[in-house]
Amino acid sequence: MSQSLSRRLAACCLRSDAAKVGSGPKHLRRTVVTIQRQIPERLRVPEDLPSQYWAQLPPRLRPDFVKREITVHPPPPSEVEQCKEPIKLIDAQQLARLDPTGARQRMFDRTNRDRSQPGDILHVTFKTGEPFSGVIMWIKGSGPHKSVMLRSQLTGVGMEMSIKIHSPEVQSMEIVKRAAKRARRNKLTYLRKPEHDQGSVQRTVDQYLRERAQLMGKKTATTTPVVRKKRARR
Repeated sequence: MSQSLSRRLAACCLRSDAAKVGSGPKHLRRTVVTIQRQIPERLRVPEDLPSQYWAQLPPRLRPDFVKREITVHPPPPSEVEQCKEPIKLIDAQQLARLDPTGARQRMFDRTNRDRSQPGDILHVTFKTGEPFSGVIMWIKGSGPHKSVMLRSQLTGVGMEMSIKIHSPEVQSMEIVKRAAKRARRNKLTYLRKPEHDQGSVQRTVDQYLRERAQLMGKKTATTTPVVRKKRARR
């Protein structure tokens, strides 16, 4: 009982001492971090330092140190000033390679009065694969990215094909038949409805190809003379 009492008294004494220390003036409890220190002065290397001690100094502090001359190169020419419209330049280069004659570009040029328009029947042949013919629904894009949407019917089922005009796979494009009247819209999406669908254009295309073959045959017959061999007499 006496030991527990002594422990309690000791704890009370410690608490009272700690309270007295904590209630003291705050300026006596300054931490080490708040102590102000002066900036150390930079010591310069003496000018008359013997050369035998130069090896102990870094190269930038030696008396014989010479600063390296930095060569300032002029800025490169601005690409913006050289080529102000790079997209147009690239499009022109692509068109010169894909369409050197410019025939397809004139065929769909807006400034050309005889251009193909929505509603016309177009016949397209490819280097690989079967040809395709259909009514032009719309023409979209510009430059080498211009494309045309054709619609036709195969076995009574409507089918559409988007063809790149300047694609290297396209061999030829021909206007089979002009529209009877210029369409008021640029996109003839109403052709998908049964009451406006023109159906298959295969008969019109076959008739056009037959007439063209006859004309070409007449031209070749008139331009190329026929030479007949004479039979030798017995």
